[in-house]
Amino acid sequence: MHVVVVTVAHRGDDARIVHRQARMLCEAGHRVTLIAPDPGGEARRSDPAGLVRVTVPRAVGRRRVKAWRAARRELGRVGGDAEVVLIHDPELVPVTGWGVGRRRTWRQAALVWDVHEDFVASVEARWWIPRLLRPVAAMVVRAVEWVARRRFRLLLAEDAYAERLGDAPVVPNSTWVPEQVAAYEPPARAVYVGRVSQGRGVDTLIAVGRELRRRGTDVTVELIGAADADVRARLQAAHDAGDVVWRGPLPNPEAMNRVQGALAGLALLHDEANYRHSRPTKCVEYLANAVPVITTPLPLAAELIERSGGGAVTVDVHGDGVVAEVVACLLRWRDDPLERARLGAAGHAYVAQHHNWQRDGPAFVGLLESYGSGAPR
Repeated sequence: MHVVVVTVAHRGDDARIVHRQARMLCEAGHRVTLIAPDPGGEARRSDPAGLVRVTVPRAVGRRRVKAWRAARRELGRVGGDAEVVLIHDPELVPVTGWGVGRRRTWRQAALVWDVHEDFVASVEARWWIPRLLRPVAAMVVRAVEWVARRRFRLLLAEDAYAERLGDAPVVPNSTWVPEQVAAYEPPARAVYVGRVSQGRGVDTLIAVGRELRRRGTDVTVELIGAADADVRARLQAAHDAGDVVWRGPLPNPEAMNRVQGALAGLALLHDEANYRHSRPTKCVEYLANAVPVITTPLPLAAELIERSGGGAVTVDVHGDGVVAEVVACLLRWRDDPLERARLGAAGHAYVAQHHNWQRDGPAFVGLLESYGSGAPR
């Protein structure tokens, strides 16, 4: 089966797209062509064996039309024999779903949209959309979802927004769970992996690092990920001052190597609509690597920590209160490595049982195989 995967909004080495879904499809013997932004040579070296890349520009901020046109053009070039076209961005619904006959060479393929998040709720967090236009943007996303329900098969990463999108199957944001994980070793690092943004707690992360440095501790805060344009300058300033170590984006396998052996994983999300009912994938990844998590008290994040016994949940969401809580927790775990090891082991065991891509991945492949063998919608 030939699966053409398309994204313009995500990084070209997105963990769900490349290192979980594409890898599982390639390992199952399918041909996978990825139309996506170029993640750079270092990231491409981590591609799963057999993945074929086609590079297009990335849709960033308000600069998106060039990426849409390139994605449609390349899909027309490589998608003629595709059994499945799998898209990952709502903006690709009209780009890939419209056009008939000779204008759409992939017309025999099953169209599938993998819905990563609650895109209606996420509009509020898009800094590049003017505040007065966000209600209009949310209406546009709802219209896109309405079209997609009629022309695409949908996969959901969470069941929190399933009521709005019907009875689509859930392909959870689980993760690969290594059997062997590195033990904690000083010097102590508290790591954050993911997009660095206002809503994901960049100011709190910086404040935690600054307070740890002010106290003269040996604990550092390490951030791995690309930063939104509106927070990049102050993140760079914090890095230059020594308050945090910002490594920029790394391929997911390399990022997880940095997570292993860390003192803790941080997930200090704000209480925003897009995060309130989503389980932070990075929390699952920290636990999978036997690293205990400190998270703010958003419902699904807190539920994960409470059920797994793999970390701590703060009382506050942001401000001086949460900074004090995080610093105190980090210093306690540093001074009691046995507690830190117990929490890490509990989290690892829980994720291996409940959020394991080794178990969920074959079900994802089976879904695409059933779509590819059926008549196109």
